[in-house]
Amino acid sequence: MANVSVEGAPAVQSRPPRPRNRRGEGSLLREDILAAATAILERTGSEEAVTLRGIAREVGIAAPSIAPHFSDRTAIIDAVVARELTALLDMLRQAAASESDPVKRLLALCRTYVSYGQSRPGRYGVLVGRHFVDDWQAQGRVMAETGPLMTAAIKLVTEAIQACIDAGASASTDAFADTAVLWFSLHGLITVPQAITSVDWPDHEWLFLTCVTRSAQLTVPGA
Repeated sequence: MANVSVEGAPAVQSRPPRPRNRRGEGSLLREDILAAATAILERTGSEEAVTLRGIAREVGIAAPSIAPHFSDRTAIIDAVVARELTALLDMLRQAAASESDPVKRLLALCRTYVSYGQSRPGRYGVLVGRHFVDDWQAQGRVMAETGPLMTAAIKLVTEAIQACIDAGASASTDAFADTAVLWFSLHGLITVPQAITSVDWPDHEWLFLTCVTRSAQLTVPGA
């Protein structure tokens, strides 16, 4: 790789030109574009850092080569978000299927969600913090694709809390409302320690169990 530098700015790593795809292999370039956008998000944690020029440099192509695959940078981020939500939903479904006990199932779902957010902070930040600046059309387009995925994830947790209620392991009277409280609590568990490192927070496992137990109103000792 060559170092490209501008006076007063840090050097930027540029990739050698990407070999041209053979006929019928255009989908490979689309995958490379998504992988590059994901890598930028992972490194920077910023949606604004994902630019067509930056993606092109990451892949080793000219920026106009992106146009046949994505109309603009928003479309690229949309696709990354949809892919990440699909992966998260698959992980949550596997976690739910791994436990027959309702309390253990709920804990498994929550652990999976927290683990995802902690291990992929850049991607997680975009999943829960999309930025739209006066572009309601783009926002509507995104929600049409990703909305059902997020709804399915929330439904998994709501059903898990309802199963705890049905089993007499939760005092909740509204599974969906307590799912909202739980989701907000877990989001804080993921993001606050990452954002505020100067505080000696309580033990993570204690915080995790307390968030789940209180939010879902679990009544099982030791849950």
